[in-house]
Amino acid sequence: MPRDALGIDRPRLRALRARQDAAFRERTPRSQALYRRARELMPHGVPCAWMAGSETPVFVQSGDGASFCDVDGNCYVDMSQCDLSMSCGYGPQPVATAVSRQFRAGSHYLLPTEDAIAVCELLQQRYGALRWQFTLSASGANAEAIRLARLATGRDRTLIFSGKYHGHFDEVMVHDDGRGSMPDALGLPRSVIERTVVVPFNDLGALERALAGGDLACVLTEPAMTNLGVILPEPGFHDALRRLTRQNGALLIIDETHTQVAAYGGLTRRWRLEPDILTLGKSLGGGVPVGAYGVSAPLAKLMEQHLELPLGMPPGLAVGGTTYGSALSLAAIRATLEQVMTPQAFERIAALGARLADGIERVIGARRLPWTAYRLGNRSGICLAPAWPRNAAEASAAIDAELAGAARVFLANHGYWEPLPIHGPTASFVHGTEHIDGYVAALAEFIAAVT
Repeated sequence: MPRDALGIDRPRLRALRARQDAAFRERTPRSQALYRRARELMPHGVPCAWMAGSETPVFVQSGDGASFCDVDGNCYVDMSQCDLSMSCGYGPQPVATAVSRQFRAGSHYLLPTEDAIAVCELLQQRYGALRWQFTLSASGANAEAIRLARLATGRDRTLIFSGKYHGHFDEVMVHDDGRGSMPDALGLPRSVIERTVVVPFNDLGALERALAGGDLACVLTEPAMTNLGVILPEPGFHDALRRLTRQNGALLIIDETHTQVAAYGGLTRRWRLEPDILTLGKSLGGGVPVGAYGVSAPLAKLMEQHLELPLGMPPGLAVGGTTYGSALSLAAIRATLEQVMTPQAFERIAALGARLADGIERVIGARRLPWTAYRLGNRSGICLAPAWPRNAAEASAAIDAELAGAARVFLANHGYWEPLPIHGPTASFVHGTEHIDGYVAALAEFIAAVT
């Protein structure tokens, strides 16, 4: 059987992909028709470019718990939960009740509600003595965190690590192409490369050299990198990162948007990290769009000293938004933290995550493939290498786009939705063992078919 270095039979893979694409089209005639109508109304036929999954176009009818159903009546167990933004499931009852009650009473007043105090107390229980502000997304939280760091340090530049994802705004959409920083995508100003430095994760030498220049306002990082599978920090990395940022006068911003579901209190609590600013988003609202960032007491005082005042007054710190910190979003966060993301729930999904990783390891071992499975709390996935990557270059080499695309449509035809194979599947707060075991069985069938 002709197999490549990864153990994949490419002719069989391509033949399987063609069959699965045809089967998917047959299963989704109404979605196909709606897409044809939508193409005359929206770019790509979708309300957001990220929904332009032309390989498996689906219009959704409804969702409940761990699954959603399309307009053709096909239902899918969601193994990525909208890139972790729906880790609490579709329509979690505590959040639905709280949001419905608050919406009837008024969704926003441009004034605080008592829920704001309760939410901040709940966040302090998890993440330590930080003072909190709220946005509508983690992108917004990270953008405001960087602005605060600039004010605090009097510097302009931000350092990020290769392979990151911290949202969709200019300063964090930069990569290093081997010759220097470059914008990630079209439409970004060339000047962004002057404001952002990119170095490899786990490369303390590159980090120290960048910080030694004395012009960095902050380092922005996830505790573990999660945009290309999982890249764990090497022993001592975070201790050195904290020491170097303090020595060189830069703030440390920890982005727990993805990793907040890996453990109660995120990896910040588990690994006893000490960020100056911590950012959150996605699943924090239980399905309602939210973002948040917690700041140290000195930074909170600095924010109070530089409030943005009406026109004609001295300029203040550029933070805030008309719909930020709304009564609706705070009600959603409170219900999520009090009744869904409980310590007991984290213990349960950690066990499910281990079950998922164990199952993937069994699938790999049964075919004697030179791969391994990621493990990070509730998260797993296939790494197409015998050892986990140390940086983005190694992580990219452990991903195969052709294999991932075929797996996506195969799994969809078998009732499992995994649109982001580079991220890997995760166990949510509403998954059960039957969902995990069913996914592993479908994955085993796919791997057997192409290896």
